[in-house]
This record gives sequence, C-alpha cells and structure tokens, in this order.
Amino acid sequence: MRIVLDTAILVRAHDGANGLARALLLGVVESDHVLLISDEMLYELAKVLRYPRMFAHHGLSESRVFDYIGFLREASEIVRTNPLLITPIRDVNDTVVMQIAIIGEAHVICTRDQDFFEPPAEPFLRNSGITVMDDIALMQRLRT
Repeated sequence: MRIVLDTAILVRAHDGANGLARALLLGVVESDHVLLISDEMLYELAKVLRYPRMFAHHGLSESRVFDYIGFLREASEIVRTNPLLITPIRDVNDTVVMQIAIIGEAHVICTRDQDFFEPPAEPFLRNSGITVMDDIALMQRLRT
C-alpha cells in the first residue's frame, strides 16, 4: 500500500514520541508499504518542529529535528509535486498532500484534517482511488 501521512501526523510521530502516530509511522516504514512524501512537506515539518511552542512541548533539539527529517527522507519515496496540478480542497495549504497522493499514486491519505473527509476533496480523492483515513483507522487496517 502507498501511504501519505500528513504533516500533523508526522509531527506527532517524531523519534521521541511513544504514541499512536509513532507506531503508525514505524509500522509503515518497517513493512512492505511505501511512505510517500515531498521536499515541501519535509520543509514544512522541519519548520513546525522548530516552532518555540513545539520545542517547549517536544523538546527536540536542532540535531534531532535534522535526524528525523533525514530518517523520513531515507525511509520514504520522494514525490515531486507539480504547481500546475489543481486539486480541489478548501485549504490551499493542503494542496501539497493531495498532490503527493495523486502524483505518487497513493492508496491512502492518513490525516485528521476534516477538509479531506468532505467535499470537494473526498469525492475527488475517492474517484482517484485514494481512501482518506485517520490514524486510528489506518492502524487498524495495517494490523489486519
């Protein structure tokens, strides 16, 4: 299965985490599944992990952020996004995730972002053969 984990899931899946998001990430990369990601998404993730409030919450040093981004780069298939590909979603910041899924021929987008579960995104993704799931549903699917 080809899977896109959105940035919010990846923020919660860093190497110091012990929760569901971390277990999900490891379950994907340590299996025959393919994690899809883009340089834009890695940049956004590194930026978010460096926010002062995130540092206060997670305490990730600069070297740990660097190592986590490097781990994801090595463990994933990097998808080149296309600024000319139009994807129907309310929040333009989610366009990169949709582009990764479309261009990378994903089977699943894993997110908790409600915009992916509603029109116009959900029917567009469903018609493209992409299922939208939250982290709990994807973990259950991976375990079966």
